Amino acid sequence: MFERDCSACGPGQYVCPDHKTCAPSAAAYTTCPAIAGTHLDWRLPVDRRLEYLVSITGVDERIAQLTNDAPEIYHAYVPSYNWLNDDEHGVKQPHATSFPNGCSLGASWNKTLLNQVGRAIGVEARGLHNGFVHDANRGHDQNGLGITMYAPNMNLVRDPRWGRAQEVYSEDPYLTSALTVQFVTGAQVRSRDDKLLTVACCKHYAAYDLESIPVLRYNFSAQLDARNLWETYMPGFEACVRYAQGAHVMCSYNAINGVPTCADPQLLNGVLREKWRWAGFVVSDYDAWANIKDTHYYCPNYTCAAAVGINAGMDQEGGGTVAIEHLPDAMAEGLVEERTVTEAFKRLFAVRIALGMLDPPTLSEYNYIGNSSRVVESPAHIELARDAARQGMCLYQNKRQVLPVALKPGLRMVLVGPQMPMRRLLLGNYAVPPDGGIVSIAEGIGAAVGDSGAVVQWVPGCFTIECITQEGFDAAAAAAAEADIVVVSLGLDQNMESEGHDRSSIELPPNQYELVARLREAAGPSTPLVAVLVHGGTIALKSLPDQLDAILDAWYPGMQGGNAVSDVLFGAYSPAGRAGVTFYRSDDDLPPMGNMDLYAYNGTTYRHFSGEVDIPFGFGLSYTEFEYSALQLASSTVGPCDVISLNVTVANTGLVDSDEVVQVYVQQVSSQLPAPNVRLAAFERVHVRAGEKRVVALQVLPSYRCVIVPSPDGSIYDAQHVVEAGQIELSVGGGQPGHYQGALSASVSVTASSPLSECTADHADPALFSAHVF
Repeated sequence: MFERDCSACGPGQYVCPDHKTCAPSAAAYTTCPAIAGTHLDWRLPVDRRLEYLVSITGVDERIAQLTNDAPEIYHAYVPSYNWLNDDEHGVKQPHATSFPNGCSLGASWNKTLLNQVGRAIGVEARGLHNGFVHDANRGHDQNGLGITMYAPNMNLVRDPRWGRAQEVYSEDPYLTSALTVQFVTGAQVRSRDDKLLTVACCKHYAAYDLESIPVLRYNFSAQLDARNLWETYMPGFEACVRYAQGAHVMCSYNAINGVPTCADPQLLNGVLREKWRWAGFVVSDYDAWANIKDTHYYCPNYTCAAAVGINAGMDQEGGGTVAIEHLPDAMAEGLVEERTVTEAFKRLFAVRIALGMLDPPTLSEYNYIGNSSRVVESPAHIELARDAARQGMCLYQNKRQVLPVALKPGLRMVLVGPQMPMRRLLLGNYAVPPDGGIVSIAEGIGAAVGDSGAVVQWVPGCFTIECITQEGFDAAAAAAAEADIVVVSLGLDQNMESEGHDRSSIELPPNQYELVARLREAAGPSTPLVAVLVHGGTIALKSLPDQLDAILDAWYPGMQGGNAVSDVLFGAYSPAGRAGVTFYRSDDDLPPMGNMDLYAYNGTTYRHFSGEVDIPFGFGLSYTEFEYSALQLASSTVGPCDVISLNVTVANTGLVDSDEVVQVYVQQVSSQLPAPNVRLAAFERVHVRAGEKRVVALQVLPSYRCVIVPSPDGSIYDAQHVVEAGQIELSVGGGQPGHYQGALSASVSVTASSPLSECTADHADPALFSAHVF
């Protein structure tokens, strides 16, 4: 526990909290003196443990704990701990499984999968942490050694040019909410002794979705009205905090209407703690607490910034310690009360207690999770990474059913594109190359071809993903002319989209379009030409659909991405991913980058956009066909607070077993207030065997059919959610209304209006984000 105690006891013995008594074994630690009646006494209620810890610590010691890299409190037997763990789609350590990035996980539309991934990451985080602690490594200045995860990133893709679009699930509040709830509940699953596996973070709160355009994120102030705030930017956080009980929230770099999020008492204490009755702790994004002064100039000095932050509801300074170092001065000047510091301290230690970090080492079953390859980066987790990547694959086009490819002797397959042999590219950001290796697309295809007798050739075409020159085009065209099928990789990389860097355009590098044109010209009209997209933010397809036979979107598919791509290309897996974002046709379709009003200009995201698109939200093909029938409502008339329950039958009318994503959309045709044109209100991914029928039961919650009534006093945080009386149109099928043939429709009459706050149906458990399949 403490370096200075290393020689206090013999081998196999444990030093007791009095720092002098030696327990003969870990199991005997429970009999140590200085445990009973203290913060280390697992038999006491949490409040009693916290009050005792406060009683034996000074205010300076409590302040010192309000940071990522928390120091030890030797006399209280509290070890040091680094709270920083950027485990968004895998633990950020080399010995860990790297799952697909958020854009791919979102395209899976699979709640069960997100729960499995969240739990797998939690298990690996706990196993690695146990190993590090066992080796007396407390993880100072290292990212990914702890069990407090900075995940998931649950912001929305308001603009596809956002550099971090790759990290998040969707542009849609409901899809993001449902997947977030499952990831968080998987990561925070409780043991039989009621300890949390890990804790998740609801980030970045709130209205954060740009990096560098039109200004740096540290300086940006999102201009929002109440309708945009509550319809778009807040539902995911409410789901993460209220339904999933995420243990901590990260306030973001930006300001909202001139007030930094980390300094806003209405946003932190007001919404989180008073409105949503949440008991967790708030951490600032890296140095965002100090940025109250440094970049937003909201305060003239750090003493002011320290006071404003903690009084607003801040508990922990992410990054450095500039802000909390000035808390003593703020207290001396009467700007901060000691009890405010104490409450922040208690919130942090309530989480450490919930994780079992202050309990005897043998009590929690989670402390027995190891860090060997049987647990961490295990075969089961690597297979889950492969399955997750497959589930996120989106097939947008398949002319002449050129996919799947039938392997046979003599088949000549040409792979074109610099991405084909690349490994690190497939991870996206916030990932460390795993020591178990990354399977490139070329390697995955090569392994699938095996000894089939087919011949695979790779030519780069472009020498970099930026594709600056056309020097490699002639060789690629010559190879394509002799091929039976050509597969070309297109997309982006971390030089084009990343944290801190937005794109100025949704177009690919110009020569990528030119390369496809040359390949089509060389291959002729009859040779199948297939594109595999590797990217995060969406791209303008332009001429590609006309020149390509098939388009498969792999996103950033993680360490098993190459195997997953080959599984789909050769038919071992029928693709069923659906776009969680809109593919706009051109930059002209998008508003200025900093516009936060989704109603403005042509409208933003599928809920408001009025133009034509390349790929609509919710779209994706499979290797089979589905047919919908027998849509049944529990009632065509409901009260304002009733859940709308429905059943629909889904039939696989093709010859291939496959998943289908059943989607329910709501249109409020009689709304008296502005509302989205259409919005997703329920969905479920189901597996349907060829020739089989499944009945799927879904529910539409009142919160996803309500409207926003602004507060008379003008505060965006005091707006009222109202479920209106009137007619609601439901569309049920495999995609958006207007973009999916074969969808079924039904009308529901809502008998009266009611404030959402009076509805209890939305205050239930995460099961309301699930469906039932029979």
